Amino acid sequence: MTVQPILSKEEKVTGVEPQNVVSLAGKAFSASREAALIAESTKLLGVNLDDSHNPRGLVNNPIQDKRTVRSTRLLERKTKRRRLPKSNLEVQENNHPGRSEGQRKIGEGFDPNDPLRLFLGEPETRKLLTAKEESELIVKIQELMRLEEVKGQLQTQFSREPTLSEWADAVGLSCQTLQSHLQCGKRSREKLIYANFRMVVHIAKQYQGRGLSLQDLLQEGSMGLMRTVEKFKPQAGCRFATYAYWWIRQAIRKAIFQHSRTIRLPENVYGLLSKVKEAKTLCIQRGNHHPVKEEIAATAGITVEKLDKLLFTARMPLSMQQPIWMDQDTTFQEITADARVEVPDVSVAKQLMRQHVRNLLSVLSPKERKIIRLRFGIENDKQKSLSEIGTIFGLSKERVRQLESRALYKLKQCLDSQGLEAYADMII
Repeated sequence: MTVQPILSKEEKVTGVEPQNVVSLAGKAFSASREAALIAESTKLLGVNLDDSHNPRGLVNNPIQDKRTVRSTRLLERKTKRRRLPKSNLEVQENNHPGRSEGQRKIGEGFDPNDPLRLFLGEPETRKLLTAKEESELIVKIQELMRLEEVKGQLQTQFSREPTLSEWADAVGLSCQTLQSHLQCGKRSREKLIYANFRMVVHIAKQYQGRGLSLQDLLQEGSMGLMRTVEKFKPQAGCRFATYAYWWIRQAIRKAIFQHSRTIRLPENVYGLLSKVKEAKTLCIQRGNHHPVKEEIAATAGITVEKLDKLLFTARMPLSMQQPIWMDQDTTFQEITADARVEVPDVSVAKQLMRQHVRNLLSVLSPKERKIIRLRFGIENDKQKSLSEIGTIFGLSKERVRQLESRALYKLKQCLDSQGLEAYADMII
């Protein structure tokens, strides 16, 4: 578009007829509107009107070549990401769809309640200590234990908790130095414990399936590891892990002995059970997938009778409230007979027997009837000896025996007369 130069007021318009002045003014007004619109649009696009007469102006301008349009959406996303908490699992974005899919599957399979992830979640558990670092930590821990021992002596001496100044005076340090030593010792103890948590996991996995869950085994193993920190001495001549292995395993075994069963078994029984389990596994490895008791006992080096007794002792008790079937709510308590309640036919038989015995004893004299009742526990379900009965009646032991024999003879004669010879033969 060419812009016509504006005429000054002093110049006169020549060669224009008066009747065409109005139409020319309208055309000039419309042209100026179009020029204003074009100028505004080119300004929004970043085009310089001064170079519009040059067709190469947009190409030859180096400043316009470097001008770029930046979006603010990326900055907004970064700002929101800073405000949000970091996720536990970071997935990196890349141009490989297969790799991102695998990482997505790993993220979906993450279990926040996994005991191993919770136990080994701290970064200190992933770093192993060198011998030099371990010895430095142990020296600081020994210093902490010495300070705690002095505190215990002061507590016994004063019968109260000593103040920080009294504690510092007892060890010959300032309060600030004492606090620094305590904090350094506690951090060293925590670092040494965290660095050996993986050994606790390794030992706890060996005792799975023996009555305690993995969480309980890890807890007991950690207590054994803490006990090792207190017992270990640098003069032992070995690494800390070598010394701690026995204490961790001992703590786990002790917990299994005490808490794995409702009825606690002796330690030697657990040893025999482990031997039987190993013998059964050995028989299966040899090819016999269903070994009999004789083969297991021979492999374990025990007799069949001892194996039966061991298996009978190691039975696991069941709860009476446990459902019998998975799809029903029937419990063992509902189908188990109560031993304190007699079966109706047995109760009736006992009542008839008591009535029959009372009828039989009616043929005896009062003294003989009393002796029989006391002798066989008919009155209070407690049998008395001949000496006790003689003391009651003021008779000798031999005389009571004679009265008992005569009473039994009368009962036998009575049963014979009633045609109950089978019962009469049972009476001695």
